[in-house]
Amino acid sequence: MKKLRLLSLFALPAMTIVAPGSASAAAQPAPAEKRCDIAVFGATPAGIMAAVSAARSGEKVILLEPSYLVGGMMSGGLTKTDIGRRETVGGLSFEFFARVKKYYAETYGPDSAQVKECKNGLFFEPSVADRIFSDMLREAGVTVLRKERLAPLATVTENNRIRSITTKHYETGAETTVRARVFIDATYEGDLMASAHVPYRVGREARVEYNESLAGRTHAPAQYRGAGDHRVQSYNIRSTLTNRDDIRVPVPKPRTYTPEPHRHFIDYVNKHNIRTFEELFHDAPLWGPVNGKSDPNKADYPGANYAYAEADYEMRAFIVGRVRDYWASMWWMLQNDPALPDEFKQSARKWGLPKDEFVESGNITPQIYVREARRMLGRHLLTQNDLERDRWKPDTICMGSYNIDSHDVSFVQTPGGLTKEGFLISGVDAYEIPYRSITPIAPDNLLVTCAVSATHIAYGSLRMEPVFMMIGQAAGFAARIARREAIAVQDVSIEKLQVALAGAGIPLKAPFRPVVAIVGPAGGRAVAGEPVQFAARGVHVRSPLSYYWNFDGSGEVQSTDPAPVFTFTTPKRYTVSLKAVDADGTHSLVEQQTVVIGEDVEPDASVTVEGAKLTGRWDRGFSRTMEGRGRVNHHAMDIDRNPKTATFAATLPRTGRYRVAFAFEQGPDCATAVPVKITHAGGADTVIVNERERGTPFAFRPLGEFRFEAGKPAEVFITTEGVSGRVTIDEVRWLWIGP
Repeated sequence: MKKLRLLSLFALPAMTIVAPGSASAAAQPAPAEKRCDIAVFGATPAGIMAAVSAARSGEKVILLEPSYLVGGMMSGGLTKTDIGRRETVGGLSFEFFARVKKYYAETYGPDSAQVKECKNGLFFEPSVADRIFSDMLREAGVTVLRKERLAPLATVTENNRIRSITTKHYETGAETTVRARVFIDATYEGDLMASAHVPYRVGREARVEYNESLAGRTHAPAQYRGAGDHRVQSYNIRSTLTNRDDIRVPVPKPRTYTPEPHRHFIDYVNKHNIRTFEELFHDAPLWGPVNGKSDPNKADYPGANYAYAEADYEMRAFIVGRVRDYWASMWWMLQNDPALPDEFKQSARKWGLPKDEFVESGNITPQIYVREARRMLGRHLLTQNDLERDRWKPDTICMGSYNIDSHDVSFVQTPGGLTKEGFLISGVDAYEIPYRSITPIAPDNLLVTCAVSATHIAYGSLRMEPVFMMIGQAAGFAARIARREAIAVQDVSIEKLQVALAGAGIPLKAPFRPVVAIVGPAGGRAVAGEPVQFAARGVHVRSPLSYYWNFDGSGEVQSTDPAPVFTFTTPKRYTVSLKAVDADGTHSLVEQQTVVIGEDVEPDASVTVEGAKLTGRWDRGFSRTMEGRGRVNHHAMDIDRNPKTATFAATLPRTGRYRVAFAFEQGPDCATAVPVKITHAGGADTVIVNERERGTPFAFRPLGEFRFEAGKPAEVFITTEGVSGRVTIDEVRWLWIGP
């Protein structure tokens, strides 16, 4: 069969395909040729572990990297590891962290500050990550080729197999053709996968596509909320800052200086008389400093990256430059802008770039933080359901356990002004990642370790480097089996693969949590005044359950019966909630079902924290409780110095009685006496809320019943003045009862 050369999807848009044997083709020097058992494209942590695991078992491996940097984000500035649950991490990922701790112990002493700062190897300097990754590759005998980009017409396929790829050195222009039995795409962008014409997706799925409650646009006009789009969560650079005098060099003024998006810092500093850099960035001690080098993770740039995933290298370089200048503009402005007090600027100038990091790129990382790009449409598409309820898989290769985490995606103009949208954080239990999610439907000799088959929501949790490293190790093992047995990667024995993974110390079994479902009225509709039968159906249980039901959206426990009967008296749309707890005290997730009573009913009024009027500094957070998963809250920390307020205001469509409910994040450090003032038709009442104990297993708690008049102010006001402890706010509901 004649070989077919496939056009790389990120090549320049206008190209001429030159026929073999033509004059133009003859003028090009023949690429150097290299052969191996397994070729890995992308020296990300996933790619490194894929290469090392295969090479340690005797395979001949070539690892190709498009940049000068080996180690992706981990040697590129993400040095404060996001790990989820430590007990879910093992194998070469664990070995890397152990080597980090060993390096600091041997270099500075076992009782040194550096050993303490590295947090058992989870925190490190970029150059240390590069050193350890390079050591692991060298010891395993992996051939590493840096600065090798996929060339146009890069991938040769034949009979459903990739036969070779061709790369081009971005400095010398020399081309190299690599032939291998198995290929692994370990790029964050999915470049090799795309050049082989594997189907993929860029952007956000709609909620209705895979029944994901968190999917789609998060803040948009109601009729568009939950819709899908082409956008991906924002990128930044995770470049390193230092406050060590001996290695600090100044942050240079960027070529394209853009202070405007960052001027809110100037307003805040002047308004609140902030005197020091650390007072503005009170989280600076949490930037994971090791040896005086920190990972601030600031300056996300929503919108700048929309073209990045499918762009060619030239356009990607332009986007990286924009994001880099955006990042540098923020720090340079804080150190130099004449609108800032001199005392503050002097404090800010104590921070700068470490002169011993990223030397080849001016002490600023060349690695943009690709939080997501292309995502393969493989043999199994991981969704929100796989992370929350269907967490167990027969072909598991490792586990994920980090929160579902999406940074801001875009800006939206609202009646209240310009706002960011796309941010969400939702906790998850450890869940199993199936082999099918890293294998395409075709070709039969390609594995994908970073651009795996997952929706935007599922990828928001999976995309952590320790998980990528374990996926990479699994891909290395699978590639070895496929190569030695001369079979397709899709046909690799799961039993053999799991034996190898378990033997390497990778945990494979997710913990138990009961799963239940609501059985309600047919079609989700019922008649006002008539009893409605409900039941709890066990989906995944192992012991007797206790049940907690709420029918009106207030958060009150209104039944503990496994099969309750409830009568809805008012025509409207209701949200029914159920939580179950087993004999061991393990809680289920909160299950919800919508029940509509009557026709053409209006929804109850509600205002989230994003729609509230806030004064003072509220920090955005997320829920760590089962009932609060998927919710976004704001919290106030330094309440004694700077009192803050929040006003939730709604215009209600009908005059009558309403039940007011308040959602907040409870916690042991929260305030026990938060004054919540409800303004209603009869005046105002203040309810004192204990935020350490909600008193209900649901996100909301009822504040009381009040009468409101249509078109007149309905407000809930919260202040931190005189309050001791952390105050959190989430959402207020006005639940229609009747005239």
